[in-house]
Amino acid sequence: MSRENPWTTVSSRTVYENPWITVREDQVIRPDGAPGIYGVVDCRAATGVVAVNDHGELCLVGQFRYPTNEYSWEIIEGGAEKGETPLEAAKRELREEGGLVAKSWSPLGGEIHLTNCHSSERGYLFLARDLESVEAAPEGTEILEIRWVTLDNALKSVAQGEIRDALTLIALERFRAVIAPK
Repeated sequence: MSRENPWTTVSSRTVYENPWITVREDQVIRPDGAPGIYGVVDCRAATGVVAVNDHGELCLVGQFRYPTNEYSWEIIEGGAEKGETPLEAAKRELREEGGLVAKSWSPLGGEIHLTNCHSSERGYLFLARDLESVEAAPEGTEILEIRWVTLDNALKSVAQGEIRDALTLIALERFRAVIAPK
């Protein structure tokens, strides 16, 4: 079986755009040869930070998420600004949301495709250690609550359905693999 792209893009047009996403509609020839359309949401790179303090606890952020209409517990996350690398975005988000800076940074695995059936969004995870407190500066859309938890307690929250954010779920599993390799 070929792994080459079986889709042909005939044309593409932007149907909606704001500072965070662009929605486009592509006229395509599908893999079965029939004409069709494909809607794609193009996004900025998503970043997530597993921030670990000197006691081995992880920083979780609680906030209300408008799209799901629910309160969510997550690692520190955010989108990269134009021209910003994923690591630069992660460092900025750690400062803004967590009121923290880290002396030690390392990637937690490679690129993640978060919802590749309709979105081009790519995620990048980082481990931040040797933390220092600074003044937080959340965006006007963020009313945040900070909680420090052990990995075991975070994983219990996952098992109980209290943590459902995809980037956080992947980050916790990757972090577990780093601290307790099999």
